Formats: sequence, C-alpha cells, structure tokens
Amino acid sequence: MRGIQNIRMKTISLFSSLLLTAFLLSPAKAEVTFTGLDDRIRVEVDGELFTEWQHKAWKAPYLYPVIGPNGVNVTRHFPMKDGVEGEQQDHPHHRSIRFSHRNVNGLSFWAPDSKQGGHDAWIELEKIEKMEGGETGELVLRDRWMGDGELVLTEVVTLRFHPLPEREMLMDFDLALTAGEKDVTFYDEKDGGLGIRVAGTMKVEDRKTKEGKGTIRNSRGDENAEAWGKKAEWCDYFGPDPSGNMVGIAIFDHPSNLRYPTNWHARTYGLLTANRFGTGFFEAKDGAKKGDGDYTIKAGETLKLKHRLYFHHGDPEAAKVAEKFADYAQ
Repeated sequence: MRGIQNIRMKTISLFSSLLLTAFLLSPAKAEVTFTGLDDRIRVEVDGELFTEWQHKAWKAPYLYPVIGPNGVNVTRHFPMKDGVEGEQQDHPHHRSIRFSHRNVNGLSFWAPDSKQGGHDAWIELEKIEKMEGGETGELVLRDRWMGDGELVLTEVVTLRFHPLPEREMLMDFDLALTAGEKDVTFYDEKDGGLGIRVAGTMKVEDRKTKEGKGTIRNSRGDENAEAWGKKAEWCDYFGPDPSGNMVGIAIFDHPSNLRYPTNWHARTYGLLTANRFGTGFFEAKDGAKKGDGDYTIKAGETLKLKHRLYFHHGDPEAAKVAEKFADYAQ
C-alpha cells in the first residue's frame, strides 16, 4: 500500500512540475495601455509605442505614428514630418490612417483645408467614452463632424487593439455615423473611406521615378494598378519597411457592412482606402453612373461600419491574411 502511495505522490509531483514548466515557458500575453494627453491619446503595448490618436493637430483626427512589427513607422510621415527620404510630399490630407469622405452634404472632410465650395469643415473630439487597457485594449471616441459651425453628424469610433506574437497587431476600426437634425448624404466620390498612406519604402512605385518595391493585392487576386476600384473582401499593401524587412498592412471589410464587399481606392503611390461610396467612379466600365454611389443617412439614424487592420510580417501568404480574414468574418 505504501508503495502505491509513493507512486501516486511521485506522479502528482511530476504532473505539477510539468504544469509549472509549461506555465513558465508559455509567452506572457501583451498588455495594451492608454495615456490621455492634451492633444492626443497614446497607445502602448508592453510599454512600447504602437500609435497615437491625434485629435488636435489638424482639422480632423488620425492615427500617427504607427509602429510596425519591426519597430519602425509603417505609414508616411508627411506632412507631420518633412524631408523624409523616399517620401512624396503630395496630398497632405493623406494623413497616416483616418476615415473621411470628400463630399458629405457638399463639405469636404477628405481635404478640409481646401474649403470646398467656400465651406469650412472639420472633425472635433466631443468626448472620450472609454479607455480600457488589458490583453485587448479598447478606445471609444465620440466626434462631431462640423460644417460652417453646424453639426452634420456624430461619429463614434471604436478602436480595439489585439496584440499578436512578434509585434504583429490586429486593430478593429468600427464606426457609428449618426445624422444630426438633417439628412446626411455621402455623395458618389472616389476619395473617401477608411484609408492608409503607407511608408514611402512600401509603395509600389514612385510617381516620378516609377520605382518601388511594394505590392497591392486583394482577396480576388488583383494586384497593383489592377486592384484600383475593384470589389474585394480584403486588400493588403505590403513591401519593405524603413528597416528593409517585408511587412504589410491589410484592411478587412466586414460582411455586415453596407455594399459588402467594398470597392478599393488603391493607388500604387501608397494610398489604400476602403470606399463604399464611389460606385460611379469605380464601376464606370461596367455601366455605373455618377451618383450610383450616393448614400443618405436619414436625420437621427445611424450607419454602422466595421473594419479590421492587420499589421503583419511578410507577404499575405506568409502572414496567412486570408485565414485571419476568415476568422474575422465569422
């Protein structure tokens, strides 16, 4: 009997040791933290900067910088920082990562400095509704889209940060757009949507030299210039980051979204936007006409949109972008 008890004790001790070893060897999950500053909200993963929500630097908010898997910024610095080698200093409204549209009730939130039609437009922070860190961090912001001093719509932005191993990141970018006292129409335009302007090293080609090392590829297999305007479930912009290593930024369109799968305003010089309000431009070859992309949110009603961005190492195959999208879609 004593021999059996000894065997049991040794078995329990061995099992406990194995559990402890497994616990010690398993990687600790990363911790997302937020720091609210006067002009921005800092997002860190295990104490290292991932991005900042800039809400006072300009007439509309944007995420900048965005630190990729190799510890370097993977979006264009201009116009926040001038003179970076390899960057094109064009389209100053292409600010890193942001959601906008060129014609909302005649107002340009895409390029608000332009004062389109003599109208002044801007997006201002009304309230930080939530900042909750942890293994997944969640940031909820309420913004006001203003035109000539009057409220056009209220925007609630929900950002969720899901850190992955090797400094990769999944980031949800969800939107709830609620019209004010009047109907709000997003008019048919190619310039709009949730967009990124990638680092200069990642672009497919320079507009002047026509040189570049990046690639655009969507879920349907269209690449580079052929991906412009096409509908697809996701689109990935990948190439060497400033450290010289291959990375990508993929945007996923959620199946619940309006006009899923969205059209993509994908430019070889570094721009990628998921724009579901540009049908007349993107599908003109298929018979679409100007105005086919118009969409009106009735007064007091809400349009909800969901997206996920995947910041990854390597190309879409190595990063298993299609699998990550399938997980998201489910």
